[in-house]
Amino acid sequence: MGILLILFLSCFVAEQYPLLKVNGAQTFDTFAIGPPIQKATWKDNPIIRVCTATEVSAYRVQKAIKFWEMLGYKFNGVFMDHSADCMIPHYGEVVVTLPEGSMGGNQIAATRIYTEKTTGHIAKAKIFVYPKYARKERVIEHELGHALGWRHHSQKFHIMHPNWHLGGFERAGLRKKVD
Repeated sequence: MGILLILFLSCFVAEQYPLLKVNGAQTFDTFAIGPPIQKATWKDNPIIRVCTATEVSAYRVQKAIKFWEMLGYKFNGVFMDHSADCMIPHYGEVVVTLPEGSMGGNQIAATRIYTEKTTGHIAKAKIFVYPKYARKERVIEHELGHALGWRHHSQKFHIMHPNWHLGGFERAGLRKKVD
């Protein structure tokens, strides 16, 4: 009964997606009831802008983009931004930046999406990541999933699993729906 309550409550997530428990991780089997849920979608293909202070390489972002392109998503390119005001996302882009303030001690990254009030489409997104976690396997792929509107999905080995230790590259249910 407790697991069902946790799964039910995990469906009610704010627009900021916390990610991946690192400290004190416990290994246990997890499962998800139903397919992954996409909260919102982009009207147009987003641009990915990477703040160089994150130490995320263009190669690393391209690798994460290829994961989502295999599922039918498209992007309007990636570029590195050396400017001081890099943290501010513009309409139509996903910004990969350093966290604002401090995230919880057990988070390695997080994503915030901004939606249009009239259409509900994603207008822009911010991925927050610490440099020491930016090169970790699956982190950028997972956060791009949130930037594409996907919620956490507690299926063991799934890319959208909320716990990094239990996640993987499973992608069931994430294929882009044809408009």
